[in-house]
Amino acid sequence: MPRLIWGTLTAAAITAALAGCSSSSHAGTSSNANTAPPAPGASAASPAPSRGSGSPGGGTGGGTSGNAGSGGTGHAAPQRPHCTSGMLTARLTDLGAAAGNRYATLVLTNKSGKHCTTGGWSGLQLADAEGAVPTKVIREGTAHTITVYNGGHAYERLHWAVVPAGDETDGADCEPEPTVLKVIPPNDTEQIAATWTFGAVCQHGQIRLTPVTTNPVPR
Repeated sequence: MPRLIWGTLTAAAITAALAGCSSSSHAGTSSNANTAPPAPGASAASPAPSRGSGSPGGGTGGGTSGNAGSGGTGHAAPQRPHCTSGMLTARLTDLGAAAGNRYATLVLTNKSGKHCTTGGWSGLQLADAEGAVPTKVIREGTAHTITVYNGGHAYERLHWAVVPAGDETDGADCEPEPTVLKVIPPNDTEQIAATWTFGAVCQHGQIRLTPVTTNPVPR
């Protein structure tokens, strides 16, 4: 009986030893033998940063701001306020007449003490001492954002007819004669006024208007 127990224990020991060798073999295989260990002091590699894909943005007032994604070296142009009615004055200058047509320039002057930006068309309303006079504005041209420097000017050109429409009275009485042009600068809500000395606007107060520009010369 003791010899039988000893033989059983010996067989069990041999089996355990073989299992240990097999485990040790699998453990060596689980590590990546094909990857060399990093050199002393080296950090794990990370993907190279990708180059920024954004395009430069247009700064307010014509400047261009740098794109941080393109290197981070650009600086945004200083933001300029929008030109509001409280920053501007309005007046009209005569551009002359031709074959039943009249022309004038609306001059908006920046009195604010700082540069500002604007763009588009002003709102217009003819008026006399009794109130509003028929006004119909037709916008022409393409709007662009402009900078109106402190003390500088923006210009809009007005074109209207003095020839009555078929359902209007002939002559200068085609419509009530205005004494003032009320102006709402582009993208604003408050009015400023310019004196009107150009007589009646026929065709039911129709005025063709170009967008604001920094060019004072008629085009």
